[in-house]
Amino acid sequence: MLHRFFFFCAVDAGLILHNPRGSNNKLSEQSNTVDNDHRLFDSGNSPKSGYQIGDKCDPVCQDGTLSYDANVPGAMEGVMYFYQGSELYIEWTASHGCGLGNPDVICQIILQYMCESDNPDLRDGYRRGKQNTAGGEVEPPNEASASDLELGEHEPLDYYLDCRLRERNRGLYTADQDVVDAFGATATRQNPDGNVVATERHGMECPEERDYYPYWHPTPWHDIAIFTDEPEERCHFYESESQNVQEKGFCNDPQFNNPATCEANGASWKVQASFDEDKPKCFAGVESRANHYGNVRMAKTQYYLWKIPEEVSGRCVLRMRYNVTPGDFREHAEADSALEWLSMKWQGVDSTYFDRDSQDNDPTPGRRRRTPFVGEPPILPTDPVKDFIGLGEEFQLQLSVDTRRFGRTFQDRTHTFEVKPLPEVAEGHRVMNFNVRGRRGTVEEVFPAVVYDFVPNELTVEASTFIHFQWTGSDANALE
Repeated sequence: MLHRFFFFCAVDAGLILHNPRGSNNKLSEQSNTVDNDHRLFDSGNSPKSGYQIGDKCDPVCQDGTLSYDANVPGAMEGVMYFYQGSELYIEWTASHGCGLGNPDVICQIILQYMCESDNPDLRDGYRRGKQNTAGGEVEPPNEASASDLELGEHEPLDYYLDCRLRERNRGLYTADQDVVDAFGATATRQNPDGNVVATERHGMECPEERDYYPYWHPTPWHDIAIFTDEPEERCHFYESESQNVQEKGFCNDPQFNNPATCEANGASWKVQASFDEDKPKCFAGVESRANHYGNVRMAKTQYYLWKIPEEVSGRCVLRMRYNVTPGDFREHAEADSALEWLSMKWQGVDSTYFDRDSQDNDPTPGRRRRTPFVGEPPILPTDPVKDFIGLGEEFQLQLSVDTRRFGRTFQDRTHTFEVKPLPEVAEGHRVMNFNVRGRRGTVEEVFPAVVYDFVPNELTVEASTFIHFQWTGSDANALE
């Protein structure tokens, strides 16, 4: 029997947006480590990931001692802007691998954006340090705490409060996690305790929406593209269920999450219309190997060329999610057939892993996490308790699997940027954005970012093409 073990390492793991610059929740830190990894969203990434917000001081954001001074005019105001209809290279690295043909993982990469038309209060904020979580330091946040302009904001307050009140989806696969019920859709397999206090909340993001795509309730996020390792099986589903083209339902009493329960309790089930936009593009992902922050085939960085929609305008933010599941979920396993629950639930796993739901949850949740030898079936079919090395029954082994992280979602988001109308001189012409990625320094100094380079690295265009040269950087960090 073949045993393949794939580990999700918590160090320097996850997803990094290199262009446009992903923040990983950073603002203007003077080191490579993020101060508050709960500031706007749950990234799951290394604290060293991400790029600081740009500065626009003349000549530099420093005081008389040559230290960074956030009070100098232009500090944290180095906002990038792009033109409607222009083409933008989105580049990223993903550490656990992905793509068509990858034997180790099952994955999806989802690109989305939100603009001020979806949340008029969309902003980066400018309060530095550790006490700058969107929504404030109270749980749940309120109008007063969320309206503090020093704090950044992506998702609006009402969106988060509805999430916290709404019953979580009990049909989801939660493995052996004992997911609490008191905090609504903020509690998931990856966040089983929910948002009990403000220090556990990530901005005003809804954890259930973060962990699942496509989501079944309205969100402020517009879909750009999806990369999957199973395009023939999955693309139609992703395209047809996108909020770009599909209306989404909700109860006017937000505690109820389905029409039957909503109406049975005297409330009304409502429908929010689709965005009435083009369906997202869906592709087979380019294969990248696991445990590697680097290029893919032809020594190129993974990228997507986004033509910014002409109807988009104003302040916006770009979001990328990387959902990765170990290949164990699609492989048969040698296991003890006497374990009735195991044999019943894991037959035919090759064809049904995508539909894993609450029927496959541990009937006694919360008892076996990191305690494999208590007479219960293994969490994964490929992880039985077994004498692998021939030393007898007293020397059985099993991986200690934490199901919060065995199958998880990583994320990165940009700082806000502006989308402006195309100048008259460029109308009727192709417009390409030409940017700079990375940090200043050696490979070791900037890791897991990259050293300075251009995006795109090579560009061949027609003579009539307009090129928009633009870059930004931070004075706070000497390596930017």
